[in-house]
Amino acid sequence: MQVFKAMLFLLCLSAAFVAKGQNDFTNCTAVLLNNKMVVNEYSTSGKCELAMDAKGVFTVQPVSLGENGSADPRGKRRFKVAIRDGNTKTLFLYADQAYEEIEASKVLSQCKKGDSIVFITMDRDLALPHSEVLVE
Repeated sequence: MQVFKAMLFLLCLSAAFVAKGQNDFTNCTAVLLNNKMVVNEYSTSGKCELAMDAKGVFTVQPVSLGENGSADPRGKRRFKVAIRDGNTKTLFLYADQAYEEIEASKVLSQCKKGDSIVFITMDRDLALPHSEVLVE
């Protein structure tokens, strides 16, 4: 499993070479709640789920993965937040502004069980493979 995670991380970092020489999606990032990754594992099978009553601060940060799967955050980056309705799959923008951090309770107050919170990066160099968090 560790080899798979390392390969996924390297694949994420090498995406720029496939993107016609641009620096698109060269920094692997994750959604964090209180500096802990929301995704249960940084892999193609990773799942992002969050309880309706979760507390803390959301950030999006480039991460370096440790041997035990822990993330070492590398500084907050700007992002926008949208909410995907669980019934209709309609996506709407939470606010026009970009954030470096936002209280989870503020976003969750606009959600119902089954909705998803979608994090949108503001910089083309940020790869965010686990950008959608299901609200349980």
